[in-house]
Amino acid sequence: MSLLRLSLVVVILFFAAHLASALYFVLDRAPGTAAALNGFPLDDAWIHMVYARSLAALHGFTYNPGQLETGATSPLWAILLVPASWAARLFHVSVVVPAKLTGLLAAVAASVGAARLLRALGVGLAVEIVAGLALAADPSLAFSAVSGMEVMLAVALALWALAELASERYVAAGVAVGLAPLARPEMAILTAIVLAVAEWRLHQRQAPTRTRLWVLFPTLLAVGGWMIYCLAVSGYPLPNTFYAKFASREDFLAHNLLLIFAQILPASPWFALGTGVVAWAFGAVMLWRRGLVGRVFVTFPFVFFIGVSATQLLQAAEPFYFLRYILPGHAFVVLTLAVGAGSAATWVWQHRQAAWSPAYAVGVLILALGSLSRLPGALAERAKLFAWNCQNIEELNVAMAVWLRDNVPAGEAIAVNDAGASRYFGEHTIVDFVGLNHHGLLHHDPGALAQLAQVTWLSTFPSRLRNAAAWTPVYGTSTPNLTICRCPQSEIVTYRRTPQPP
Repeated sequence: MSLLRLSLVVVILFFAAHLASALYFVLDRAPGTAAALNGFPLDDAWIHMVYARSLAALHGFTYNPGQLETGATSPLWAILLVPASWAARLFHVSVVVPAKLTGLLAAVAASVGAARLLRALGVGLAVEIVAGLALAADPSLAFSAVSGMEVMLAVALALWALAELASERYVAAGVAVGLAPLARPEMAILTAIVLAVAEWRLHQRQAPTRTRLWVLFPTLLAVGGWMIYCLAVSGYPLPNTFYAKFASREDFLAHNLLLIFAQILPASPWFALGTGVVAWAFGAVMLWRRGLVGRVFVTFPFVFFIGVSATQLLQAAEPFYFLRYILPGHAFVVLTLAVGAGSAATWVWQHRQAAWSPAYAVGVLILALGSLSRLPGALAERAKLFAWNCQNIEELNVAMAVWLRDNVPAGEAIAVNDAGASRYFGEHTIVDFVGLNHHGLLHHDPGALAQLAQVTWLSTFPSRLRNAAAWTPVYGTSTPNLTICRCPQSEIVTYRRTPQPP
């Protein structure tokens, strides 16, 4: 079989695996509804759809009509969702399924990128396939692929960047890592590492200055261009979410690292019975011995975890809302473990004629079964959580958005806490009082604060309401089984400003 045909077979295999995983999640009916197929597990996904719809209509990164904003944490993901928005409009269907197909393709690209990287590192075809399939089988990554969020895009760009770096295609590596921070801002950590390695290698080879600049150019164009846009729109060089969510505090770092290494990683089904730790260690040794890129591969997730932990508070281990921030690093941990297990099995097979082969085969079998023993249950549990998360958003955010659309008089502005579905499903001006999609409020602009003071409609979680005497409740939506987070957010209430006596 030719290399081209073999590669095509591998891509088809990865696509089939990710498709099966995606169908397992979106067809789960734990709440008794089709919410897993028809909805998203976070309101943030609807924010991406708002920006994608604006881009599809050639209106740029607008939130409200004519209001350019810097609320897209992942502008590249919003751009990639434009075809989904076109498809929804062309075929008169919900944007949800096309968006999930986009996530599925990003996940397939991640598996292909992993295989390309491992091929460049020379670990063997069997290990490449095992690693690519591991990304499809991981419960949290499978959740991400159909979440409407950008996690798998960030993973794919990271893996392709390292694959090109390992293959010494430095300009292509520069393109991938230049785009990576536009998928997830934290991926700038990998951008710095890959560019440093590429420039160091080119310096050693006395490459011409033009070549070295070409490697840097994609990052300067992509990241620099986005920063210039943010500066022009808001007066600040980074998107709104950075100023709203990110803060460097030592107590964040300690809390988050403890959460990651004492709860999140040990809870991974791959590490059941401790066998996954052995597989990961073996994979780390295998990759470390493959040179500098292999060492970057092994160490990157830990550098990434530290970077994320130092910038924002991860409040809990289970909710996808917080877990998504560390999942790009988690993907590298899973791949390292897969390399270890796959390499061990391959090594035993290659030495199957040796007298000691049966004993080693039993050891590898125990390693594999231990690592896989809890995977089916974890997939079922995560799929159930996905379905319930989608049901929560349908019962809370989407239901309220539809009510606002149908009951608030035209021309009225509405202040909201969650700014995704409320904007996507309605035509009213939405004032995101958190500031994620309103840079004026985020940076306390007097004009924006005056606009907020004039708003007569407010839709928020009651726990976020301030000065309750100034507002009269009008309508509420609730969910009886909140699974998105352990927080007082099982109800959204719309209020009308209480008329003040003359």
